[in-house]
Amino acid sequence: MSSMDTSTTTSTMTSNVDRDGQIRRFAAHGHAQLASAGGLTLLKGVFEPGWRWSRDVAPIARTASCQIRHLGHVLSGRMHVSFPDGSEVEVGPGDLFDLAPGHDAWVVGDEPCVMVDFSVDAIRYAQPRSMAASDPAVDDPAMDVVRRGYAAFNAGDIETLRELFADDVVQHVPGRSPLAGTYQGADTVLGYYGRLAELTDGTFRAHLVETHGDGAGRVTAIHQIAATRNGATRFSHGSILFTVVDGRVTDLLELHADLAEDDAFFA
Repeated sequence: MSSMDTSTTTSTMTSNVDRDGQIRRFAAHGHAQLASAGGLTLLKGVFEPGWRWSRDVAPIARTASCQIRHLGHVLSGRMHVSFPDGSEVEVGPGDLFDLAPGHDAWVVGDEPCVMVDFSVDAIRYAQPRSMAASDPAVDDPAMDVVRRGYAAFNAGDIETLRELFADDVVQHVPGRSPLAGTYQGADTVLGYYGRLAELTDGTFRAHLVETHGDGAGRVTAIHQIAATRNGATRFSHGSILFTVVDGRVTDLLELHADLAEDDAFFA
C-alpha cells in the first residue's frame, strides 16, 4: 500500500490572526482583525484609549448603534458598554461576555482594550454597509419570531410565547428520557417547558447562538443549553427546526448534539 500525504486526509487547519487576518481599521483609535481556520472564525479587536463605537465605528457601519452581537473574551484593558434601556456593563481582563446588539461602547482608562470575539456576527463587524446587501437581523420575519421566542423562553415570559405559538403547535422531543415525546397544542408545549424548569429548579436556559432561514418560514436555530440538576451542571449544544406560518410557530423539531448524555441528565 502506498503512503499517503496526511495533510490531504485530515481536516486539521491552522491560521494565525496577526499574520493571516483581514485588517479592518476603525475611523481612529485601533483596528480589528478577522481570521478563520476551518469551522472557526475569530475577530480580534485592538481598541486604543479614546476609542468609542459611536465615533470610531458608526461612520463605517452607518447604524445608530452597534448591531453586532458579541460573544468573546477580554485579554487586556477595559470596555464599558451601554444599552438603550439604560443598563450598562463593564468588562475587563479574563471576562467572558455575551453582548446583545443595539449598544454603544468605549474604552476605559489609558490601556488599550484587546478582546477576541467568536460570534457568528463578528464577520460583519466594522464592515462598510455598502458591502452588505441588507441587514440580516431584519431580513426574515420568521427568524425574528424565533429570536423573540428564545428571549421569551429564557425570561419565563409565557404570554409572549403563547402569542408566538399557533394554537395547534407541535414540538417533537427525541430520545428516551421522561421528557421525550410529541407535544401538541400550545398549552401542552408550555407544560413541557414548565417541566424543564421544574426538573432543573428554574435553571434551564437555551442561549441562542445563530439562526438560519430560507425566507419561506423555515428556520434552524442553534443554541447552547445550560442547566443544573441534582447538583450537576450541564452545558450542551442543540438546535430546533422551526416552521413559522403567518407569524406564528406551528412546528418545532428538536435536535441534539449529544442526545444520549442529554437523556441521562434528565433520567
